[in-house]
Amino acid sequence: MMRDLYNALPLPDDRPITSICVVEDLAGCPPNFTAVSKTHDQDIDADLYKDGFFRRVTRYMCHSKTEGYMGYVVVDLSILPDRDSRQAGFTLIEQTIDSSQKAFKKKQLAYKQVPRNMATQTVTDIIILSRSKVAPEGFTLVGEMNGLCICYKPGPPPTPQSNKSLQGPTPVVLPYGVNPGARGSISSAGEASGLYPGLSGPNPVRPAPYPPGGSVGPSPVHGAPPPLPPRNAPPYNSPTQTSHNTNTLYGPTHSALFGVPFVINKKYVNSSNDSSTTLPTFTKKSRQQIEDEYYYSFTLEQDIVQRPTT
Repeated sequence: MMRDLYNALPLPDDRPITSICVVEDLAGCPPNFTAVSKTHDQDIDADLYKDGFFRRVTRYMCHSKTEGYMGYVVVDLSILPDRDSRQAGFTLIEQTIDSSQKAFKKKQLAYKQVPRNMATQTVTDIIILSRSKVAPEGFTLVGEMNGLCICYKPGPPPTPQSNKSLQGPTPVVLPYGVNPGARGSISSAGEASGLYPGLSGPNPVRPAPYPPGGSVGPSPVHGAPPPLPPRNAPPYNSPTQTSHNTNTLYGPTHSALFGVPFVINKKYVNSSNDSSTTLPTFTKKSRQQIEDEYYYSFTLEQDIVQRPTT
């Protein structure tokens, strides 16, 4: 009985999270997103706002493992004070995805995305604690947001098996051969299935004619067409004549730079001997430095794509 109960439980989804958003109402959770509506320890409402005097204002976290910027995964979360600047490589969740309201007061929630092939770890689950201030085993504490603690479950880097959705479709095995060198022959699978019952074996019924000239191959058989007379080679036209002959449809073609001499600019001829020339110095940067310097969060694009149409 316990085995049946264990088999009935859903298996843990260890796929990496690819996108995170915040909604004002649980009904506004975008498609293919999962809302964190209950706390992990007490199973109560996981509202991250809890600050409404005249009307109740709610904020709920949502995460997805299929949506977001293609080829990127979430690797870290962070909670910052409202006036602190964004950390390098992090994306701030500034507005709710369903009502375009400010996400939080006094604090900011941010997450970091990197390409799959650069990820050293991933985020596979997000939970919210209402009573405990210590992350459960296997989880990492992010910080506190309006009395609730946000934790995430770190996972291993993505494996090739987890990127099956990004691979191309499985090739289809045809019942007949498509080898250009087969000269019209079909495979044994096509013959067995009767796909082309009117075709004979791989050998053609009528052999191809021998090349003209009569010196190669056996003598002509009775009823075969006589060999073609030899043809003279076409006259050779020089490039100069061909360029002026506008009536020739298929003639030798040349590049647009044909006949243009290759000459180096004079200001670069003696530059190697000029002692006053200074070359700029280039500093080798690591992959992480390049990612931090040229990072673009695509926040606006993601908000436009995930925003529900009215």
